[in-house]
Parts: sequence; structure tokens; C-alpha cells
Amino acid sequence: MSTESIRGTAEAMYRAAHPEDRTGAAIVACRAAARVANPDHAVSFTIGKVADEERSRASEIDEWLDKEWSRIVSGAHP
Repeated sequence: MSTESIRGTAEAMYRAAHPEDRTGAAIVACRAAARVANPDHAVSFTIGKVADEERSRASEIDEWLDKEWSRIVSGAHP
């Protein structure tokens, strides 16, 4: 399981579930990659406005990631 494949899968799944939320997809991708890179769920490395939005939506994003994590790591997405 590579961070890049996890990032891509998470982003694609989030975009499919939330097509109007491009920023959310970028946030999910970064946070999913961070989970693989650091099992303690490291804070991702976004900047500027996206970083501000990530802080405000962290629990919402993490809840979605938790719910979909097994599908993300298995590469099973719609």
C-alpha cells in the first residue's frame, strides 16, 4: 500500500460521493496519505486557505475517512 495509491483512491471516492466539494477531496487525499505515512494519523501538509478549511472540517473529514477506510485501503471504489 503506497501513500500515492491511498491518496488517489481516497480522493476519487470522496469526489464520487461529494462531486461539488473539490477542496474536501484535496483535504481527504492529504489526510489519507498522512494516515499511511504515520499510523498516528499525522496532520497533513496543506497550505493557505485549504489548511484553514482543513482545521475547521477535520472531524467531518476524519469521520468520512474512518467510515470508508477499509474500502480505501483495498482500492475498492465506485
